[in-house]
Amino acid sequence: MRRPISWLHFRMMQFRLRKLDVDDYDAPHVEVSVSGEGFTARQDSYIEDEEWLEFGTALQSFPQRLDHEVTFENGAPEGEYYCYILLRAFVYDGVGHSALEVKISNRSAPPFSASTHFYIPCEAAALNRLGESLVSWARSKEYEYIFSTDAS
Repeated sequence: MRRPISWLHFRMMQFRLRKLDVDDYDAPHVEVSVSGEGFTARQDSYIEDEEWLEFGTALQSFPQRLDHEVTFENGAPEGEYYCYILLRAFVYDGVGHSALEVKISNRSAPPFSASTHFYIPCEAAALNRLGESLVSWARSKEYEYIFSTDAS
């Protein structure tokens, strides 16, 4: 039986970034970790601060309409990429309930491959706050970022 999703069922969401290596020549080596609804995904990749700034800025004005989506993508699900990270904020019903889709794959060959795909139902306001704090972190020189909220 499918569990109905309502605002009463929203759970804690945690979004964590940790810069593993930073130099003047390459994009920062960042560990991305997202948790919610009892699932966790973690992957490292090379991601510019400007990418987090763009994602955070877009989240601050989410949603603008019912079909509005905000997407962060790093790598690709196919081709010669190290990994794939997809974070997508979207409205999932006609009254404006929102969720964050998390899809992460290390793109390794078996037996070392790993991937996860899950959704975190949350209030749009929680995604707006995530965006605000992400922009602040992306502009800072901090190596670690943690956003955690009880979205209910």
